[in-house]
Formats: sequence, C-alpha cells, structure tokens
Amino acid sequence: MSLILNTRKVNGHIIVEASGRLVAGDPCVQLRDLAKRLTSDGGRNFVLDLSGISYMDSSGLGLLLSIYATIRNQGGELKLLNCSERVKELLRTTMLTEVFQIFEDENNAIKAKSPNV
Repeated sequence: MSLILNTRKVNGHIIVEASGRLVAGDPCVQLRDLAKRLTSDGGRNFVLDLSGISYMDSSGLGLLLSIYATIRNQGGELKLLNCSERVKELLRTTMLTEVFQIFEDENNAIKAKSPNV
C-alpha cells in the first residue's frame, strides 16, 4: 500500500493528511519530496495529520525527525496530529514526545505556539 498525502491550508498552516504506511522506500520518498516542495514554496507552519497512518517503521520516524529539523532551521514549526496508539508508543519509546508537539485536535494544533520558537 502506498502513502496517500493530501494538503490544505488553514489559518496560515499547511495541513498534511497522511494515510497508509510510512515505511522505507517510496512512502518516505513521497513525504520527503512533498516537504521539500512545500518548504521551498515558502511554507513554514505545518501540521502533519497521522490519523491515517497504520504503520511506521524506523525510516518513517527518521524522516519525521529530518523534516522537523529542516522546518525548524527555516524558522517554522511541525506539529503532529491524531497519532495512532501504535505511533504514540513509538514516539514514547524513542523519547520523541520531548521533541514533537502532539495534538488530538486540529484547532489546538494550529493555535499552539511552539515553546522553542
């Protein structure tokens, strides 16, 4: 199953809705390429909705960190939204809940300011 990505803008934020499996290979390439295109087009504030992600491997996790770093280095924010229990557990196990802001509500994600900006 490939990764399906949809984007929309809400109050200056780019919402990226992802569904499928975020794993090594084409799915990671798809998300990486989308992130590059959106940031090169001037996008700075992102909310990544992971509600449709059924599985994420270490490559997917590494990609999220890479995208996060790129966006932060450009003065932007990346927030995660609607992570499945499996993804939340992966983030907890790797202690990345200390890195990412994680939300259950899109409006709260959009309104929240990063504590590190």
